[in-house]
Amino acid sequence: MKSLRLSTVNLGTWLLAFLLQTTVFAADWPPLPAKDSPAELPAQEWSQRPGARRFRVQVHYPDGALDGVNAQTGIMLTLHNWGGSDCVGTADPRVLAQRLNVVAVCVNYLQSGKADSVDAPEPYDFGYLQALDALRALWWVREQLTTLGKPFADDRLFCCGGSGGGNVTLMANKLAPRTFACVVDMCGMKKLSDDIAFNLPGGSSLNARWSRDPRSRNFLSPDEQALRFVGHPAHLAAMKQLGATSKVVVIHGTEDALCPFADAVEMVDAMKRAGLDVEAKFISKADLDGKVHKTAGHFFGTTDIVLGAAEKYLRPDGADARRRTGPSDFARRDAVRYRTQGGEFVISYAAGFPVGSFEPSPPTAYADHSNLLVVKDASGAERPVKTKADWAERVAHIRAGMQQAMGPLPEAARRVPLEVEVVAEERTEKYLRRKVRFTPEPGDRVPAWLLIPHALPAGGKAPAMLCLHQTTGIGKNEPAGLGGLKSLHYAHELAERGYVCLVPDYPSFGEYPYDFKKQGAHYASGSMKAIWNNLRAVDLLEALPQVDARRLGVIGHSLGGHNSLFTAVFDERLKAVVSSCGFTPFHDYYGGKVAGWTSDRYMPRIRDVYGNNADRLPFDFYEILGALAPRGFFSNSPVRDSNFDIAGVRKAFAKAADIYALHDAPSRLKLVTPDAPHDFPEAERQAAYAWLDEVIK
Repeated sequence: MKSLRLSTVNLGTWLLAFLLQTTVFAADWPPLPAKDSPAELPAQEWSQRPGARRFRVQVHYPDGALDGVNAQTGIMLTLHNWGGSDCVGTADPRVLAQRLNVVAVCVNYLQSGKADSVDAPEPYDFGYLQALDALRALWWVREQLTTLGKPFADDRLFCCGGSGGGNVTLMANKLAPRTFACVVDMCGMKKLSDDIAFNLPGGSSLNARWSRDPRSRNFLSPDEQALRFVGHPAHLAAMKQLGATSKVVVIHGTEDALCPFADAVEMVDAMKRAGLDVEAKFISKADLDGKVHKTAGHFFGTTDIVLGAAEKYLRPDGADARRRTGPSDFARRDAVRYRTQGGEFVISYAAGFPVGSFEPSPPTAYADHSNLLVVKDASGAERPVKTKADWAERVAHIRAGMQQAMGPLPEAARRVPLEVEVVAEERTEKYLRRKVRFTPEPGDRVPAWLLIPHALPAGGKAPAMLCLHQTTGIGKNEPAGLGGLKSLHYAHELAERGYVCLVPDYPSFGEYPYDFKKQGAHYASGSMKAIWNNLRAVDLLEALPQVDARRLGVIGHSLGGHNSLFTAVFDERLKAVVSSCGFTPFHDYYGGKVAGWTSDRYMPRIRDVYGNNADRLPFDFYEILGALAPRGFFSNSPVRDSNFDIAGVRKAFAKAADIYALHDAPSRLKLVTPDAPHDFPEAERQAAYAWLDEVIK
C-alpha cells in the first residue's frame, strides 16, 4: 500500500489496501523473546522502495528477562540518531530497563544506518514513517504483554532519543498524542525547514535530499513538509483538542547549528502557547560540567542526560512520576488527523498499531462566487449555509480557490527566525521611527518602517497595525509620512494616535528590489509572496514587547487595499481590516477585463491558466469579504474610483452582509462611499481611525 500519497486512489481502494495490510500483518508479529534479544517486525510500505518492509528492534527487560516484568513495569523507546542504528547515540536501554523498571526498546526504524540515511539517493524520511515504525514497536511490546496475561503498567509509556532520534521521539508523540506519559528530546530536529530539506547554503549542514520539482520522485509537497513540523501551531492545537497530556522534555544546546537552536525555541514557545506540558532545558556554556554536559553545541542522547533531566518523571514512584491518564491511541482504535493545505494526514489505529495515510481534499469549484449561502460537500453536491460550521467549510474552499490562482501558501515550516535588524532610527514628536529589515524566509530580507508611540497604554502594550502601501515607487515611505500623497500617510497618523505600525515594502517597490522569476521562482504569484511577507510581518508585530497581540489590524490603499484583504483571509490574527480603493468583483473590474491582475507582481495564472476569463477564475471578492467575518471590515470605496467600480463594491457588500448576519456581527461591516476619485480623503480616514479605535483599541 502506498501510504504517503493517496491522491491517485479513491477511498475505497485505500480501505481495501488497509484491510489487506491489517490481515497480513495480524499473523506476522513475532512473540516477545524470553530474554534480552532482537526481533523483526512488519512495517508500513515506503513509497520510495515499494514492497514488504521489516525493521529490527532490540528488547531489554528489567533483570534481562521477560520474567522480570511486573505490574509496575512500563515500556520505553530509546531511539538512535540520524545515521545510527540499534542503540547508538541514545540512552543505554539496559540502564533504563533496570533503573526505571521498563521494557526498553531500541528501534532500527526506516533508514537506520549510514548507508540508508546519509549515502542513499532517496530523501531522508525525517520522522514520519520512522515514528510509525517506533510506535509499532511500542504497540507490539504492549500487545504481546497483554496477550501473555503479563501484568505491566500500561500508563507508563515513554520515549527518548538524541539528534535524529529526538526528532523521531517528537514525531511519535505527535502521531500518537494520547499515548505517552513523558517523552525526552535531546537536540532533535524540530522541523523539516527549507534549509535542511533542499540543502540550502549557509545553514545547517544536514541534507535531507528532497526536491522542489513536482516532477521529481523526491518532491517535497507542502503537505509532507507541514506534517514534519513538530511545532506547527495548528497541529499543536489539534493535539491539545484531542487531549494530549504527555510531559515533553526538550534538552537542546544553545549553540547547536546542526539542529538549529532557534527551531527549538520556536517549537517550545508554540507548545506553550498551545497549552501543552513542555519543559525546556537549554544548555549554555555556563551549564557545562565536563561529565553530563560537555558542549553547548550539538550532542547526541546519553543516559546521563536523560536521567539528569527527566528521571523524576520516568521513575515508577515519587511525587513527580508521570503516568498517562486515559486510554492510549492504541486502545482507542480511532484516528488522529492533521489538516494541511492540500488535505489531511490520517493516523489510523483501527488495527491497534498505527497506519498512516494522506487524504487529499477534493477540488471544489463554485460556478457562482457571489452566492455565499451554499457550500459543497466532497461529492460536489451543494447544501445551504445555515451555521458557522457550514461557513467554515466554505472558507476552506475560498482559501483553496485563492491558492489555485495565486499558488500555494507556504506552510508554517518555512518560517525562520526573523533576525530583525535596526538600520536607523529617529524620534518624532509622538513616536519613534525605526528603519528595520527582517527575514521572511531563507535568502530574503524585507525593508520596513516600524513606528512605536512614545506614550503607551497602562501595562505598556498598544494595538498594532500592519500598514501596506499603494503602487508607488517610494513604497513604504508614503504610509510612513515620508513623501507621496498626504492623504495616504495613514501609518504616520495611526502612530500619532497610539498604534504601533509596521510598514513593509511590497516586493519590487521602495528599497526592496525583487526578481519574481528568479528570487520568487518557488512562488506562482507576486500576490502570494506578498501575503507570506505580510504573515511574517504580523509575526514581528506579535513578538514586540510594546504590542498587545490580541489587538492587531491591517490597513492599505489600492495595492495595499487588496493586499490587506488577501493577507487577512489567511491570517486570522488580524482582527480589523481597512481597505481603501482596494477591490471590486472581477466582472466589475473594467467590465471583466482582468488582464490588469496578471503581471508578475500579481497573479500570472489568471492569464496563463484561466485565459483572462473572469468566468473561469477560482475565487472572487464576494467570498473574500465573507471570509473576514466576524472580524471588522471597513472599506473606503469612492464613487468616482476609476479602478474599482462602486457598483461592484456595493454588490459584494450586500452578499457579505449575509455572512456577517450569520455571525451576529452586522455592525462590524462598514462601507463609506465619498464623492471622490481613487483616494483616501481626510474625512474617511478619520472615520476609519475612529472605527479602529472602537473595534480593536
